[in-house]
Amino acid sequence: MMRWSLLSIPRQAWRALCQAPAALKRSRDEYEFQPGYLEIVERPPAPWARGTAMLLMLSIVLALAWAILGFLDIHASASGRLIVPSHTKIIQAHDAGEVGAIHVRDGQRVKAGDVLVALNPIGVDAELSELRAQLAFKRLELARAQALLSNDPIGSYLPPPDLSPEQSMEARAQLASTWKEINANLDSLNAEMAINQAGQRARSLEIAALGKLASNVRRRLDARRAMAAQQLMPQVELLEQEKEQLEVERALAQQHADLQVLKAEARNRQNQRDSFLARTQREQHDVRHRTQQDIAILEQQLIRGRDKQRLQTLLAPVDGVVQQLAVHTLGGAVQPAQQLLVIVPEGAELDAEVMVLNKDVGFVRAGQPVEIKVDAFPYTRYGTLRGTVMHVSGDAIKDEQQGLVFPTRIRLEKAAIAVDQGWVPLQAGMTVTGEIRTGDRRVIDYLLSPIQQYQSEALRER
Repeated sequence: MMRWSLLSIPRQAWRALCQAPAALKRSRDEYEFQPGYLEIVERPPAPWARGTAMLLMLSIVLALAWAILGFLDIHASASGRLIVPSHTKIIQAHDAGEVGAIHVRDGQRVKAGDVLVALNPIGVDAELSELRAQLAFKRLELARAQALLSNDPIGSYLPPPDLSPEQSMEARAQLASTWKEINANLDSLNAEMAINQAGQRARSLEIAALGKLASNVRRRLDARRAMAAQQLMPQVELLEQEKEQLEVERALAQQHADLQVLKAEARNRQNQRDSFLARTQREQHDVRHRTQQDIAILEQQLIRGRDKQRLQTLLAPVDGVVQQLAVHTLGGAVQPAQQLLVIVPEGAELDAEVMVLNKDVGFVRAGQPVEIKVDAFPYTRYGTLRGTVMHVSGDAIKDEQQGLVFPTRIRLEKAAIAVDQGWVPLQAGMTVTGEIRTGDRRVIDYLLSPIQQYQSEALRER
C-alpha cells in the first residue's frame, strides 16, 4: 500500500502543476534574479533537453544494431599493370650485325609477316661463300672416290650437277690422272711379275738340261768305274769323271735354288699387287666415308648459316602495334639478344597482372571479384573497372620494394574506360591497383579488433 502511495506522488505533483494558476509560472528574468539554489530547484527543465537525450539514445541503439548486424567488405589491395594475355612480343637481334633498313616507326600497326628491321650480318656472307666452296669441293671428292671404286672410273664418273663446264673438265682430268697413276703402279708390278715368270721358265729349262746332263754323266761314270775296277783305265780319268758329276750336280742344285728364289719373288710381287689394290680400295672407301661425313657437317653449317642470314630480316610475328623502337640510325651496330622493338598484339583482351602481398595471398582465390583502379584515370572521377581473379601464382617472386609477392592474373570485363561521354581504350603497360574482395566481416568485429589485438598482446607481456 505504501508503494502505491509513493508512486502516486509524481502524478499528483504533475497534476497540481498543470492546474496551478498562470500567476505561479514565472518569467525567465524572475528565475535569474532568484538565488542560485532556488533557480535550480524551481526552474522547470528545458523542453528540448529530453528530446536531445532521447535522440542520442536512439542514435546509440541504431549504431549498435548496425555494428552488430552490418557487414563490411574485406579487400586485398595489390598494384600491378595491364598486360596482353598472349604477352607482348619482344623483337631481338639473333646475332651481331648492323642496321641495314628500318621499315617501321613507333605506333605503327603491322601485320604478321611484315618486315620490321633488316640487319646486315657481319661476316655471314663470307662464311656462306666459304661453306659453299668447301661443300662443292667435298662433293667433287666424293664423286671421284665413288668412280675409283668402280671397274670403269672414267665411264662411271658423275660430277656434281652444280659444277661449271670448266670445273667439270678439270675434275675429269684429275680423275684420269689419278687412274693413270694407279694403272702405272699396277703395270710396274705386272712387268716385274712377267720378268719373274720369264726367269722361272729359263731356270726350269736349265734344270731340265742339267738333269739330262747329270744322267749322262752318271752313266759314263758307272762305265768308267767298271773299267777302272778291271784295271782298264787310269784312276785319274775316273777322278776327272767324278769331278764332272759333282760340278753338274752343283749346277743343278744352284738352278733349283735360283728357281725357288724366283718363285718366292713372284709370290712377293703378287702380294705387293694385291696389297696395292686393297690399299687403293681401302683409301677410296675411307675417302668416301670421310667425305660423306664432311658433307653432312658442311650441309648443317650451311643450313645454320642460311638461317642466321634469314633471321637478320626481322618479321612481325603477330598483328599489332610497334612500340619501344630502339634503333633509328642506319648502319648502327646491334648486339646479340639486343631488344630492338616490342609489338603489342592488336585486338587482344587485356588482363591485369598484380602483385599480391604475402599477408593477403592466403585469402585470394580464383573467381573472386575485383575492382580495378587505373592510375591514368583517377577513380574518384572516372570510376573503376570490374574484373575477376583468374589465377594466383603458386610461388612468390622477389620484389625490391614489396619483398616476396605472388603474381596474380585478373581478367577485365572491359578493356576501355568511360571518359567525358566517350570510351577510351586501355593500353598494355598502364599501372593499376586491384581491390580484391576476399570476404566480409561484421562492423563490430572491425571496431573491436584493435582492442582484441591490444588485449591479446598485453596478456602475453611480462
